[in-house]
Amino acid sequence: VFAIPPLAEASGFLAREMMKRSLLITGVPGTGKSTAAKMLAQKLGAALIDINKLVGLLHLYSEIDEADGARVVRLKKLEAELSRALKSEKRSVIAEGHLGCEVKLPVSKVIVLRSEPKVLSKRLSGRGYSDEKVASNAHSEALDYCTVMSEKKYGRRKVWEIDTTQKTARQVAAEAERIITGKTRKKQRVSFPEALMREAITGEKIRKLKGAL
Repeated sequence: VFAIPPLAEASGFLAREMMKRSLLITGVPGTGKSTAAKMLAQKLGAALIDINKLVGLLHLYSEIDEADGARVVRLKKLEAELSRALKSEKRSVIAEGHLGCEVKLPVSKVIVLRSEPKVLSKRLSGRGYSDEKVASNAHSEALDYCTVMSEKKYGRRKVWEIDTTQKTARQVAAEAERIITGKTRKKQRVSFPEALMREAITGEKIRKLKGAL
């Protein structure tokens, strides 16, 4: 026997469910995810999940690469913990982090932030990234890595892109808000073919990219 709630209660439940939004903001390091996600979460009154911080907090990694200090993340465990957190949250929630394109989460939309690889390289160098790590991320961006992985995990219909190269964090957050609220219906396809040629990526480099983020 199933209890049927009064009409007003049922309507209120449906309204809350329609208002609740779940979003993943992903992209390679340096594309502006963290700042834009914080602004968007504040504007929407949404919970914010920093994927990188969650990895550290719950120790969701098996080891730390001695070469560059990068964590070797247990992706299946991360996916399970993130999915649990997203489903349990009663308000709208935004998950943010480059690892989001490596797992499949229960989100309604995925926004991949993109940036011209030359600009991206300057940002990452300014953060103190090693030359090898800067090059790896620039190569990944030239190859549309996060977009390709996101479309593979979530399906093309859910995935949107924003070119952040010449945008402020506030502009990026505003554009993301229009996407998640359905005000923007036409997708922008972002690619950097000139960067791909400029980087002159070899087959050997491509094979190394997956584990280099």
